[in-house]
Amino acid sequence: MAPKKIDRRIIYTKNAIKESFLQIKAVKDYNTITITDICRKAEISRSTFYLHYGNVSEVLDELIDDLMANVSGLMEHLLHEPQKEGSAQCTWPMCQFLRMNQKYHCIFFDDALSSRIINRIIAFHLEDFIHHMENRSDLSREEIEALAYFQMNGCFAVSKRFAKTKDSLWCPMQNVIDTFIDGGLKAFSRQ
Repeated sequence: MAPKKIDRRIIYTKNAIKESFLQIKAVKDYNTITITDICRKAEISRSTFYLHYGNVSEVLDELIDDLMANVSGLMEHLLHEPQKEGSAQCTWPMCQFLRMNQKYHCIFFDDALSSRIINRIIAFHLEDFIHHMENRSDLSREEIEALAYFQMNGCFAVSKRFAKTKDSLWCPMQNVIDTFIDGGLKAFSRQ
């Protein structure tokens, strides 16, 4: 059976909805954004909105999922996999992404959304993290999950705090954090 062709109109409409959400979020609190606001900004009807999303939360969740799919190397960095020789320095994925995509600051820098974002990020990567750690340590699944939440909260907080810092200042901080993460992960290694 041939793979189902993706309709460009659906992609266009969903992107218009997400872009409209971001533009509105830049000037309004998340809890005050309505479907009507999004429809007006995207120039679509409510019925068109409901063809793709059930509510505003689904738009936010899909945006976060899209972002995580585009933050390459996040899992490797969370696990502190060694960078390949010759690769660029100071490439902490979350921080680099926030530096290069300022239109998402309205979501990531909103303290009211931090918990939701962290939970989505963890949901996106948790099974890979658990699988990796189970193969390299004697920690239980629950202990590994606790480490994932601890590490992601820290990574997210540092990314938010230093997103606008120049690379020349960020690199030394990144090296300290990487050394700390590496030491912590090695402490549980079976080696």
